[in-house]
Amino acid sequence: MHELIYFGSPGFAETSRFCLELSGLEWKNTVVDWDGYMELKLQGELPWGFLPIIRTPDGVIAESNALLRYTGALAGLEPEDLFIRAKVDELVEVINGWREAFIPTFSIEDLDEKMAARKELFAEDGKMDRAMKAISKVFENSTTGWLANTESMTIADVKAFIDTFNLFSGEFDGVTGEMLANYPSLLAFHEKMSNEPKVKKYYDNDDQARWMYRPNAFDGIGTSQHI
Repeated sequence: MHELIYFGSPGFAETSRFCLELSGLEWKNTVVDWDGYMELKLQGELPWGFLPIIRTPDGVIAESNALLRYTGALAGLEPEDLFIRAKVDELVEVINGWREAFIPTFSIEDLDEKMAARKELFAEDGKMDRAMKAISKVFENSTTGWLANTESMTIADVKAFIDTFNLFSGEFDGVTGEMLANYPSLLAFHEKMSNEPKVKKYYDNDDQARWMYRPNAFDGIGTSQHI
């Protein structure tokens, strides 16, 4: 039995939740609140002090990208060829890098200032604007439709899909679905991924926290479309 422990939001665990479901293995999705997190931390159950973690038959694994690679391998989304796997991992790291540019905005206490900082990141040639265009270019240049130019989905596609469109979910003040109008190739990537049978099946539910992963979620380019 594998047990993934995280908060209820998609956040840093959603990629691994998806991969565990695809693996076909028996697994448990344990959702904790802040008090539950602090209890785990005080008990010394978090190797580096943070969630998510996965309890496996062999021990605990921490850090979201390590979890993604582990669960991705379980789900058959890690290429066997070492060079291709490295190219997949390269994309995972690149995608993780743009998240690091966004994280400092969480420490801004003033709401107007926070929103302005985030809008600046997505303005022409801002750090997030460049990141969105970089992923768009990777998708445009793929001959297979998958980011690493593989014959089937890999963890790079899962990472890009889940992390990118979580940004435009309405959860983050100052970032709206309308911003996707600047990235038509990202919308095309969303259409491909959300309609992929395994993805579509996983998100075929009424969970409003994950509306952005469903087909047509961004029709009309607006976060109001999920209602």
